[in-house]
Amino acid sequence: MPLAENQPTNEKSILLKRFFHRGANQIGLLFEYDKELIAIAKSLNARWTRTHKCWYLPEEESTKHKIMNAFRGRAWVDAKALYGGREPVVKTIENKPESHRTKRNKPELVALPEEFLELLKRRRYSPNTIDSYCSVFRAFAAYFSPKHPSEITEHEIKRYLLKLVDKDKVSYSTQNQTINAIKFYFEKVLGHEKRDFWIDRPRKESKLPEVISEEEVGKMLNATSNLKHWCIIGILYSSGLRRGELINLRIGDVDLDRKQVFVRGGKGKKDRVTILSESLINQLLIYLKKYKPKYWLFENTKRGKYSAQSVLNVVKKSGRMANIARTVTPHMLRHSFATHLMDHGVDTRKIQVMLGHNSIKTTAKYTHVSKNDFHKIKSPLDQIQTDNKLVNNNLKQQRI
Repeated sequence: MPLAENQPTNEKSILLKRFFHRGANQIGLLFEYDKELIAIAKSLNARWTRTHKCWYLPEEESTKHKIMNAFRGRAWVDAKALYGGREPVVKTIENKPESHRTKRNKPELVALPEEFLELLKRRRYSPNTIDSYCSVFRAFAAYFSPKHPSEITEHEIKRYLLKLVDKDKVSYSTQNQTINAIKFYFEKVLGHEKRDFWIDRPRKESKLPEVISEEEVGKMLNATSNLKHWCIIGILYSSGLRRGELINLRIGDVDLDRKQVFVRGGKGKKDRVTILSESLINQLLIYLKKYKPKYWLFENTKRGKYSAQSVLNVVKKSGRMANIARTVTPHMLRHSFATHLMDHGVDTRKIQVMLGHNSIKTTAKYTHVSKNDFHKIKSPLDQIQTDNKLVNNNLKQQRI
């Protein structure tokens, strides 16, 4: 890490940076792996982000002061990048011992265009989209540093995307999101003419949704002793909610009398209404009486929103406790909700409305994993077994 001006050469250093993460501005702490510094960061209730590869705290008026006090005499804190008017872009910095890091993991600061983040906010992109766009564009800008992003050529962009596929082996979604972020910068921020031909889209993957069985959902609930966690899993599955929709639920969004859940500003900023399990209502009443949430249906210890990571941890842990072989995620519960409804003959159009899909084609993908039609089809092997008893006889002769 470059030394700050007038920094003693024998002192540990910490670089502060501002970035947007989990729907809010954060202050990141970048430093070489050091157990003492990590312990101090944790004492400030700092959290680690894999996306930005640093420890971070919510940006508040007192945050910088707290950091300075905590590390005084232990490390040199460089805060110049915080209020320099341009957000620093940081290449990957791994919080691992020196032996596990290479030179390319050292931080390299470049300027992320202010107008990029400002336009995303003005256009009211969702916090998750803003976070994702900034993350992939940081990596893109850092790769060509010190060249300014506006000076990057079409040939260089194509070369970078090829690197993502061939060398970095990124997923289809990461590649596509990088393309979206680059196009947003050149077309929306810089005002260049819209040209689809200069960035080749990856061939769209056709993956079937991952689901678990109704029996496995039951096992997860039976394995969950924490009432709050039980209600989280129950609503995710019984209402088909996305993780972000769950943590944004207000107490008033759950109508116990009408057995409905009102989803505000779901994907695509669309409101919708979905069902609420009748068997869940009694548990929710007990939960509300015991935990007494003030505003959000599920709150953390500071009465703020329950975090997306906490929801993921709850679901994963429940899946492990239920001895389910696969790692269960909140979105798998949403997929299972739709698939199980289809198994029981619920109309696809109604499922589409409850899931909030724009197109019926998106909902129709669940027909590929639903057993509603398949259970009526007889396997050709079963037909042979029925028509030709010799198959069974031969098998019996081979048994020991």
